Amino acid sequence: MIFSKKIFFLLTVYFLFTSFSFSNIDLRILMKINNEIITTYDIEKEKNYLLALNPNLKEIDENQLISIAKKSITKEIIRKIEILKYKELKQENSQIDSVLNSLIKNLNFTNKTELENYLQNFDISIDDLKKKIEIENEWKNIVYAKYNNSVNINRENLKSKIDNLIKNDYVFEYNLSEIIFTTKSNTNYDEEFKTIKNSIDVNGFENTANLFSISDSSKIGGKIGWVAKKNLSAPIIKKIKDLKKNEYSEPIKIGNDYLILRINETRKKPFKIDKQAELEKMIMIETTKQLEKFSKIFYNKIKLNAKISEF
Repeated sequence: MIFSKKIFFLLTVYFLFTSFSFSNIDLRILMKINNEIITTYDIEKEKNYLLALNPNLKEIDENQLISIAKKSITKEIIRKIEILKYKELKQENSQIDSVLNSLIKNLNFTNKTELENYLQNFDISIDDLKKKIEIENEWKNIVYAKYNNSVNINRENLKSKIDNLIKNDYVFEYNLSEIIFTTKSNTNYDEEFKTIKNSIDVNGFENTANLFSISDSSKIGGKIGWVAKKNLSAPIIKKIKDLKKNEYSEPIKIGNDYLILRINETRKKPFKIDKQAELEKMIMIETTKQLEKFSKIFYNKIKLNAKISEF
């Protein structure tokens, strides 16, 4: 039995070397999370995945890129370990195709074939991408099941917002990107924000999101997309209302974290309201916001209990 395990390991290493185009990589174990091993091969794959989502990352220092990749794959593995307590991962889920179609659109491709051809430049397959999408989806499902009853929606407040909207024949929208950061134990707010501002000046907003943001949007350079002004809170509107295109806000306190928003574009859209449909949409948006907060809390809790070793 021991002998067969050794043979299996040697064959695995062999196929990693022969199938991976970066065949000159010094294959070493870099980290271990519980029983999951992370090698130099895994980091290289993660770097390519992040570069595919945000090509601007090629402009940053290699050590910074490795650091981003380590942070990203650590989060993914910790989430995967938690998911596997409840179910197997099979890549057979309609949610995966839905996210894949959104990604095709966000990367300005017209079909799956164009995306596949693009990913080949980064030695990433559609199956690689589907595995990552499935982990993110199943993580959200776990968070929803665990915390949905803790979500608190003020329906009357939302209905009041809708009544105010009826007075207008258009809706104002922002195209936003975000950086969400928290202060580390050995730094204060001013130091952390100064570091982030300096990084934005040197590396740009998107790359800085990859480097410092704790939000899942960091993988795509912090891009949120179009958000209606009506769906933003008063403190956020106050911080961004006077910003011009490509300017970013001062940090906005959100719970224990801080949010920086950049204005990519703005627009006005003709607005005809279906009150019930609008209420359901606003409830969904508010629910998602609250679940994202619970997701961070839950992740930090299980990360704290994980056995993480670096070599």
